[in-house]
Amino acid sequence: MTAGRDRFAGIALEHLARAVAADELRVGYREVSVRVRDESGALGVRVTAPVALAPLGSPDVVPLVDRLAAAGGHIRARLAELTGLDVARVDLRATGAVITERRVR
Repeated sequence: MTAGRDRFAGIALEHLARAVAADELRVGYREVSVRVRDESGALGVRVTAPVALAPLGSPDVVPLVDRLAAAGGHIRARLAELTGLDVARVDLRATGAVITERRVR
């Protein structure tokens, strides 16, 4: 190991990616599944998880495709910031939706 360089074990990268994804998607850590792999020297991350969404009819509703695209970008940037590694891509697969707040009638 050389001075100024850190190496991360694969399992540590998966746990970190899982925590970052859970935070960004606003779901529980245990609800998120992550697979991290090497893509020509950069990280490729696949995330499978439910996604927290605002209730339909709320002014905060964002189309799911837009929500996933934004979340993928934020996860990618945060992982790169925390690890100092190049994150080539983040693929997200939504397994369901979690409504974050209820409307009061």
